[in-house]
Amino acid sequence: MFYEMDMVQISDGLTETAACGCATLYDKANGLMFVSYMTGLPKRYGESTGKICLSVFSPSQPENCRRRIIDEGVGQSRGVICSAIYLIGDAKVRLIFTTSRGELATYCRDYDFYNDTLSERREVFFRTEKGDVRLNNESYVAYLEDHGYKVVHDVHPGMEPIVNKVTTYKGELYTAITLDDKSNPTLCKIEDNILVPFAICSEETCYEFRYYVSDDGIFGTLRIPPDNHLTGHAGFTVSKDGGKTWETKIYEDGVQSRLDITEYYGKPLLVYNYKSDKSIENFPHMHNFRNSIKMVYDGEVIFDFFTKYGIVEHELVNIRGDLYMAFSNCPQALSTENGGAWIEDGIPVEQGKEAIQWAKLGYLLGEKDKK
Repeated sequence: MFYEMDMVQISDGLTETAACGCATLYDKANGLMFVSYMTGLPKRYGESTGKICLSVFSPSQPENCRRRIIDEGVGQSRGVICSAIYLIGDAKVRLIFTTSRGELATYCRDYDFYNDTLSERREVFFRTEKGDVRLNNESYVAYLEDHGYKVVHDVHPGMEPIVNKVTTYKGELYTAITLDDKSNPTLCKIEDNILVPFAICSEETCYEFRYYVSDDGIFGTLRIPPDNHLTGHAGFTVSKDGGKTWETKIYEDGVQSRLDITEYYGKPLLVYNYKSDKSIENFPHMHNFRNSIKMVYDGEVIFDFFTKYGIVEHELVNIRGDLYMAFSNCPQALSTENGGAWIEDGIPVEQGKEAIQWAKLGYLLGEKDKK
């Protein structure tokens, strides 16, 4: 079905002409939303990651938004990448990001939202049998190979590890480390600025791996890479033994965007883009059909919709039973690649990574009765 979304732009569309890769955090104690995202140089659309920015707002009043630059590459359109944000203490959030230009490494910075101050960069380390080492491409690939896992460098060779969405369980913080290349995700606990691995997922993936931990097990989602790397498949995986073994289901729709998973009323809710066959001739042409979304709850599709302007790199937040979503879309301009329009099948297409939007979806379990 077509879904007309009531959304508010929370990125700065005047100076940030591209924005993508949002990561969300809800601070219940202070009633605040934090959405970090990547943006680039003015007038460069699409894959721009020169800066990490942060928007702070009340979930019900996103139009009253504080925006801050957290870190930036020096004159680079692809300099820093961030997918991890979490609370530390009563009035601070920490962002973990990787640098893909210059000195390759992983860092964190803390933002004090009471005093509106930002800490200095600190390196992020990775715990191995050889001790705590700097988290970078070299150390992470070596860790996987030492544990018998092969990395296939056919996507973005040498890119730094991605630190994924942070989840909590019984007061502990968890994340995963992945690569843009084909490899196996490593599940970690977060101890200050050290990522401590406790399991490696047996499924080969590319890009991100997202999961949450509950009393029922570890529930994750991943992009299964195809042989030609044009579009992947959405994978849902479960471990009931702390990450030793995994049972995976593959959803056969092609995907070309970040997946998400969250616990919703005690069960997993999986969200992914797919290649829609719906007729959208009257809408702007969207790169890889990134305007179609499926939501799978407890193994059943409860929400299947598409929008005019696209939904890319989406992330859900559950606030008192209502679902909210931050995501990239493209209300402004055609995407460009090296200064020219992105062309597919002989026509300009929209990338869907031009602005960060915030939308309330509400209570979705009732959608099961509307199919």
